[in-house]
Amino acid sequence: MKKTPVCKKRKRRLMTVFIVLAVMLAALFIDSRFRLVSTEYTLSYAGLPESFDGFRIVQLSDFHMADFGGRLIAGVKKQDPDIIALTGDFLNKDPFSSASGQTERLRPFLEALREIAPCYFVSGNHDWASGEIGSLQQMLGEIRVRYLHNECVIIERGEARIILAGVEDPNGPADMIKPDALAEIINDNFPDSFTVMLAHRNDFPVKYPGLDIDLLLCGHGHGGLIRLPLLGGLFGTEHNLFPKYDAGLYDAGSYDMLVSRGLGGVLPRFLNNPELVTVILRKS
Repeated sequence: MKKTPVCKKRKRRLMTVFIVLAVMLAALFIDSRFRLVSTEYTLSYAGLPESFDGFRIVQLSDFHMADFGGRLIAGVKKQDPDIIALTGDFLNKDPFSSASGQTERLRPFLEALREIAPCYFVSGNHDWASGEIGSLQQMLGEIRVRYLHNECVIIERGEARIILAGVEDPNGPADMIKPDALAEIINDNFPDSFTVMLAHRNDFPVKYPGLDIDLLLCGHGHGGLIRLPLLGGLFGTEHNLFPKYDAGLYDAGSYDMLVSRGLGGVLPRFLNNPELVTVILRKS
């Protein structure tokens, strides 16, 4: 039995719709992987010293050996940061790495960042699992990127100061100091100072709800990998659905927590573009 012209026409229409949908889906996947977006947060604090009003922090997280050509460096430079915060997972752990020697491949990118502004690094779980944490630490020292090992630095403007603290990822040594103990030491030595803490993990509101700091910058959540309109991230990095702290700004009670969606990742991202975060501190 021969197909009628109407059947053939309907089949061609369905095939056209299928091709268009497939092309649109492929375009969305490509866009989600390669189009870099910049997100700015202006955060106001009564305890911020007057001279730090307008202080700009660029945060880069979960790089995972991604390749953006010169676009990421240009994007960071455009933000004119006072400091750059690198919140972990710049390397990949061994099973997902195509070759060893990730640290040296990362060097030119970090050197370019260091030319823009002072850089401060904290480790992530993949950095420890990569097997290259020692060479990474050595390289960061050589190019003058400050690796914060559960410690803090003082950033001064005139007579005023703020404290920048950084904590190691829990994948580090088992006997290292915990974030709440570090915050206590900071407040004992620098009472009433405004404190920004850098970390990789985004579970601080659960583990450290009373942390005595002002602002926490972290990553690890990858924006939920797949982001759904109105619903947010779909998959958490702890293998949970609709994670609570996937991306953005959260009121953690005694402090604010800002979670970057990150830049790369082992698994594909969808409707979740790589993100460059800029924090602008304001005196309220």
